[in-house]
Order: sequence, then C-alpha cells, then structure tokens
Amino acid sequence: MRIAPLLLVCLLVGCAATASLDGPPDCAECPELVTVPAGVATLGATAADPHRRPDEMPVRTFSIVEPFAVSRYEITRDQYEAFVRATGRPVGGECLSDRRQPGNWVHDAETTFRDPGFAQSGDHPAACVNWEEAKAYIAWLNTRTGGGYRLLTEVEWEYVARGGAANAMYPWGNNPAQGCPFANGFDQTAVARYQRMDTSGYKVYDPLACTDGWLNTNPVGALQPNHFGVHGMIGNVSEWIEDCHAPSHDAVSEAGAPPVVKGECAKRIAKGGSWGTFGHNLRTAERFPYAPTHRDDSIGIRVAKTIREGIRVLPVR
Repeated sequence: MRIAPLLLVCLLVGCAATASLDGPPDCAECPELVTVPAGVATLGATAADPHRRPDEMPVRTFSIVEPFAVSRYEITRDQYEAFVRATGRPVGGECLSDRRQPGNWVHDAETTFRDPGFAQSGDHPAACVNWEEAKAYIAWLNTRTGGGYRLLTEVEWEYVARGGAANAMYPWGNNPAQGCPFANGFDQTAVARYQRMDTSGYKVYDPLACTDGWLNTNPVGALQPNHFGVHGMIGNVSEWIEDCHAPSHDAVSEAGAPPVVKGECAKRIAKGGSWGTFGHNLRTAERFPYAPTHRDDSIGIRVAKTIREGIRVLPVR
C-alpha cells in the first residue's frame, strides 16, 4: 500500500535509476535502510502555521535530484551498544532527565543511554546521546561497511518526514490529534502521568488529544510508517541532524547544504520531537537547537547513506 505514493513522486519529478538499498543491513549491527526517491523538498513553516518562529522561516523549496538512503528506524539501544562495546567509548552521563522529580528536567550524572530514567529494551531507540557521539557512531559504521553513512541535512530530514506530501504542519496534516497512529508524543497517557506537573510556566501547553499507547519511548517500528516506509520521524526521540543552527533558513545554501559558520558551531539541531513533546513542538518545521555536547533523554540518532556521490539537491525557482 505504500508503493503508490513513491511511484507518484517518481512520475512527477523523475527518480534517478539506482539499485535499491531496501534489504538486509550492511552488517549485523547496521541499521535497516530505506531508499528515498528523488523529489521536491519543502523546508520551513508557512505563514499559515500559528506556531512558526523566525528561525523556521522563510519557506524554501529544493529539488532532490539523487535518491539517498535513510534508516527505516531510529538507531536502537542494541545498535548503539554494539558501537560502544566495539570502540570502548566511555558512556557519558549528565543527561537531561526528570527521573528525580517528574516534570522537572535537570542534567543528571547517573542518567545515560543505558539508563535514561525509564524502562527500555534493546529495540527501543537510544537516547541520552549527544551530537558528537552520533557523529562518532556514524564514523564507526563507515569502518564496518563500504562507507557513505552520515547524518541527514535539515532539507533531507524534512523531505523524509513529510513523506513526499504537501507542506502541512504535520506529516499527517494540520491536526495534531490525528498523529497518535504515527507519532509517540505527549499524549493523554502522559497527561495522566504528569497530572500534578505545574504547567503555568509553559507558554503553550497542548498535549495531544489522543493516545499513542506509550508513556516514554516505544520499540522502533511499533507505530505506523509514513509514505516512504520510514517509522518514527515524528515523536519517540528527536534526531540529530548535520546542520548548525542559524537564525533563519536564509543561511541554507542554494544547493541545500547546511549553513556555513565562522569558527565552531555553538548549537546543532535535533528534529522531530519526542515522547515528551507537546503538540506544537511535533511540527515538521520545529527545530531544537542544543550544544553538540548536550545529552537528553528524548534525543537519539537516525542515519542517512549516500547512494552515489554528486549534487543531491538544487533550488526550485
């Protein structure tokens, strides 16, 4: 049932011929990949979005002229554990968590990807992973395979998240309450758990008026995929992307490449919202800027893979 939208995209914009990566992973510890076809990508929030912010504007459109691959699911705890064990990388704490007092998120020295403050199994997404660790994980993947693994750019991330659809606020449309079949966010399950939380400090408090069935993270693939066959782009855990945060989308290059900044990048971007994210923060255009060393119980990893080298995106004029 998910093939028709992909064929429609190809008929409209033309998909470059290439061997599909949909199949067995590149290695035993590698993620399963989905080939994303060429198409037209929209970046940013429109004027019709009541929650848009200056850094989500202006809306820009790009033509993705080469297919690329993306992990079908977020990187799991087992997959990230394989990297940590193989490389001997230290397991960092100081992860942002509310384990000590529900609703009060603070950096906690004992909170790590192995213990994010709530129960997980190996098929849940890895959380409490910072941007630098995400890059190290990808570098390790490239030593285990023929290479080509990387983080998504913001243009690519929004293209995959929208699943080739028009520029609605959410991949499923403009009503956040219709998102529970696809996205694990701050739903009515969370409302019941956090009923004593002081919400007076929130400028907008809009939990999802539906139930996705999970309080914290869910096993990857537990909810419905989008039209590209990708699961969990919205909710569950946010996902680090390559881009450095800039004040607006004007900083994105004409080719859709991440902004170039002078000196070191102070803040990288996580996209997609998470199990603890309110409705308006689950929008496709939403950006969460954090220091590359920031660990959070609701941020993890999704990877991309270049199928063949060359220009991937061009501006649509």
